[in-house]
Amino acid sequence: MSRPLQNGSTLMAITVLAISMFIPAASQSVNGDPFQTLLKQGFALHQQARFADAIPVLERARRLQPDDYFANLLLGIDLLRSGKTAEALPRLEMAARIKPGEEFPEDYLGEAEASLGRYAQAAEAYHRAIERGHGSEQALESWAAFALERFRQIGEKLRATDTGVATVRRLVAAAAKPESSLACNGSIPSLERRLALEPVDFGTNQQMETAYALSICYALEAGNAAKQLQESTEDAAALYRLRGDILLRLKGDATSAETDYRQALALRPDDPALLERLAAAQYTSGNNDGAQKSALAALAIDPHRREALHTMALVSMNGRDYEQALPWLRKLATESPGDLSVQVELGRALAQTGHPDEALKALAPALAAGYPDEKGALHSLESRVLREQGREAEAAKAAAEARRLSDAFQARDHLSEKKDSNANQ
Repeated sequence: MSRPLQNGSTLMAITVLAISMFIPAASQSVNGDPFQTLLKQGFALHQQARFADAIPVLERARRLQPDDYFANLLLGIDLLRSGKTAEALPRLEMAARIKPGEEFPEDYLGEAEASLGRYAQAAEAYHRAIERGHGSEQALESWAAFALERFRQIGEKLRATDTGVATVRRLVAAAAKPESSLACNGSIPSLERRLALEPVDFGTNQQMETAYALSICYALEAGNAAKQLQESTEDAAALYRLRGDILLRLKGDATSAETDYRQALALRPDDPALLERLAAAQYTSGNNDGAQKSALAALAIDPHRREALHTMALVSMNGRDYEQALPWLRKLATESPGDLSVQVELGRALAQTGHPDEALKALAPALAAGYPDEKGALHSLESRVLREQGREAEAAKAAAEARRLSDAFQARDHLSEKKDSNANQ
């Protein structure tokens, strides 16, 4: 299951500060202007993180003035924070068109596109944010966070197959080399589009090479952003957070990452983005109790933190408490509609808790897209759920595909062992 793409707490604070300079405070008169009254009310709800309550108010304001920058931007942000990502896109796009010199709409567009699994468009939006913000600290932080998360996501998908594991080993070896010896061979949006043209199972050599090239590009971009921030920022918490992200997602060093996240939290103790990152590091290092505590603390501040939701689901799933995992997975699926790995995990939990109809509905997009199933486990689960529904013919077909995939995997594994044995003779 992939982790969310969010760096929202700092961006939210900066955006609120910028907007507050232009929207009248609650104590100020708005001279009976209904638009300004609604905008002021919506902004007040937004500041209280009451996004669902703010949405209808801001929508009424937007209808009065469809081309107002702040009405579109705030409505887009609150739709995004409420898990209504597809609805947020046109509002954020409109805000970006109204003020083409502002970085904030593009930054949020990057987050929205990534949530929908449209990574080429997300990368383009983050690039535009950097251009519009003239390399601002916030734009660089958001871009680095996205790059590191995509690096981790691609690696996670590669690990689903034996050939992918070999590609991960190449990436680990490359990461140990001096940065000057590495190069990004192609633009990230074009590489993402090339990867998206193929099935999602990373089953071809071309896919492996594209995934490898894309991972190298993301690693280099994250490193470059970190260097620029280190030279320009006085925000120590941001540097600790970024260093923790690099350690956790690029280097796989969860223990060291936890140390950096704690140092960042000492400076920003109520930052939900930092708390959810700490939870991820704790979970990776095997501290499930600590991970659960940190994730819940993040969700108490912002109930839409996708990485915290992900950690809560993982803790429950690993303890085989599928009933406990279900509410977290359901919300995560709503927050990340483009993430097939979330749908797969939701389908597994639903199957384990006696919800075959919902399980099949959750699994269908991943199965249709060719989700990685090298050993046939996903098709075996599909067969079991279909059989529970009494759909024997379809269950038999899914079982046959599961056996075919399993047999093919075992044959490849046997051939690989034979080659290794011959090479050692």
